[in-house]
Amino acid sequence: MSSPKFERVKRRNPRLAEMLDRLGAYIRAQNSAGQKFILPKLAAAKLGLSDGEAFVLLEILASEDILHRVYNLYCRETKVLLATVDDARCLDKVPWCDECDAEHDLRDLRVEVAFVPRDGVLAAA
Repeated sequence: MSSPKFERVKRRNPRLAEMLDRLGAYIRAQNSAGQKFILPKLAAAKLGLSDGEAFVLLEILASEDILHRVYNLYCRETKVLLATVDDARCLDKVPWCDECDAEHDLRDLRVEVAFVPRDGVLAAA
């Protein structure tokens, strides 16, 4: 069963309701499988959407406080997740990389936009 917030988003966007239902089911499945982050590219591939379509649907859910957009910072060399930040203005605060034993600059990092479900908003059916 979806939350009242999720149902309200579908009512506000009736032409997107079917895609939002599919996305909601995908998010619940990912959450049940222990996946913390919802990545637009992976959601798109699973749902047969373009990356842009998946991103826009995830942004709609974020704008309604169902999801929260975050930025994952990865070391380009080791591909290790170094940090997750909530605000793009924090991207220039590059964390220490234990794997490389060095402080990287932004060119040494890969930034990934991800979404995190708000607690209990898309509870499993």
